[in-house]
Amino acid sequence: MSSSKPIEFNLLNNAKDSLRQAVHFLAFNDNVPAESQLKHAIVNTAHCVELLLKERLRRVNPALVLRDSGKYPSVSEYTVTVDTAIKRLQTAGRVTITTTDSIAIKNLCTARNAIMHYEWSITAKAAKAIIGEGLSFVFSFGRAELGIDFAKDFQMDDTWRSLLEELYQFTESYRKRLKAIMCTRGDHPVECANCGEEVVPWHGGSCELCGHWQDFDSQN
Repeated sequence: MSSSKPIEFNLLNNAKDSLRQAVHFLAFNDNVPAESQLKHAIVNTAHCVELLLKERLRRVNPALVLRDSGKYPSVSEYTVTVDTAIKRLQTAGRVTITTTDSIAIKNLCTARNAIMHYEWSITAKAAKAIIGEGLSFVFSFGRAELGIDFAKDFQMDDTWRSLLEELYQFTESYRKRLKAIMCTRGDHPVECANCGEEVVPWHGGSCELCGHWQDFDSQN
């Protein structure tokens, strides 16, 4: 990279970069101590969540990303907190963020703040649960509110498969979300021959979780 070329990240690309870092820490970093993997995964996942909320808010009104929207487009004004972003999305953007997701985001950000600013103590099981719920929100929110399937970036190689295998808490949480969505739209999900989860449309097609294609017509 040329030293004279500016380094630029818009909100979405900034979020994608942090998501990429979080996923790779969880899926591949065998040479990194487990506690460090979880620590960095929490920090990057929380950063991704915050930026995605702001990106969705920006699409409602760019001024709402600033704490004092009247100072838009000042580059020196502080941006909104995660709590404020959620409240503004729910009111101005009419975006539904469930109580369950709000709690998951709060837990994630609380852990991130402890890591960044003070001391941090948690069990590996609890850390994985926080990360799993956070990532589940990221991928779900991306599809529902931003029109982006973030999983595709990781399905081009073994990254997605590794994530599903390494972080059961994420796999289970995201599976539940996907199945609920499919049931709501009448897809009547059936079991995937590859991952074993009930997230394939009854008429066949791509598994919503692992991406494996199933053509039921050709099997009959």
